[in-house]
Formats: sequence, C-alpha cells, structure tokens
Amino acid sequence: IMIIYKKYYFDAAHFMTNFKKGHKYTKVHGHSYEMIIKISGNLDKTNNWVLNYDEIDKIVNPLLKKVDHKTLNDIKGLEKPTSENLAKWFWKRIRKKIVNIESIEIVRPRIGGCIYFGD
Repeated sequence: IMIIYKKYYFDAAHFMTNFKKGHKYTKVHGHSYEMIIKISGNLDKTNNWVLNYDEIDKIVNPLLKKVDHKTLNDIKGLEKPTSENLAKWFWKRIRKKIVNIESIEIVRPRIGGCIYFGD
C-alpha cells in the first residue's frame, strides 16, 4: 500500500460567532490556507500510481472555487468556519468520489491547523 498526497491553496475570510461581541475573532478577517489530501491504495499495474493527480484536481478544484476568496460563513455547512469544520466539509464532498482518502489536513501557515481522518 502506498500513500500519495496533493496540496492545494486558497484564501478566504471568516468570522467566529461564538465569541463575545467586540472580540477580535468576531470581526471579518482572512487567512491563507493550505490543504493536504492524502490517498492510499495499491499501485495501478498499468501506470504505476495510486491515482492520477489530474483526477484529484477534477474533484477538488470545483470545491476550491466555492471557498476561494469567499466569506466561509456564507457557505452552507461552514457557518462555523473553524479549520476542523473546513476539513470535515471537504472530506464529506471528496469521500463521495475518492473512497480511499486517508486524511485532509488544513494548515493556516504560521498558526497551526488540523488533520481529519474521517468519521
């Protein structure tokens, strides 16, 4: 079994709704995000790969268009736009088409992030 990964980047704004009024997180602010998707599987005997990266792009790029340069709170399912919820949001949509997905990592450079392994 082999694990491959692919990185994607997007920028988005958000605000947090569970903080007291006036807290800095309640104000709209933005982040640059990095997302790392890991996929496991056996090597395809014809091409010697787990999955063609172009096939991953066909699934992920339309999702990125929904979040890139958007306010995440306005997107159904991301009303509470934490890194954790972002990872779950992507997982739910990608898992329908890539069943051997291992994890989704959401990175906020210089801050931190999370890794989601599914339900």
